[in-house]
Amino acid sequence: MNTITQIKLSKDDFLVNFDNSSLKLSYKNKPDKYLVDISHLNLINAVKIAILCSTYCFIKNFKKKICWIVKDEETLRAISILRLRNIEQIIQDNQKERKILAS
Repeated sequence: MNTITQIKLSKDDFLVNFDNSSLKLSYKNKPDKYLVDISHLNLINAVKIAILCSTYCFIKNFKKKICWIVKDEETLRAISILRLRNIEQIIQDNQKERKILAS
């Protein structure tokens, strides 16, 4: 991934624009949070996207938290170090996550 130039939240997805490409991250809108699956991204890109999108939502004064669905414990720890107040995280293989996505 190149340098991020813009982040937008549309009705259906987060749109992250880079220098030469873009990435659409679909999300589920729950009453108290947005569920965003970034489990297909590698560690560096998942952390980068989580930080920048969470910061964007914090600056825009979103009332909901963002729940990032991550690939593994290592990605979860890397994002958790930052102690962002507007996020939650769950690991993709957890049973809890499967129930949430099924609903």
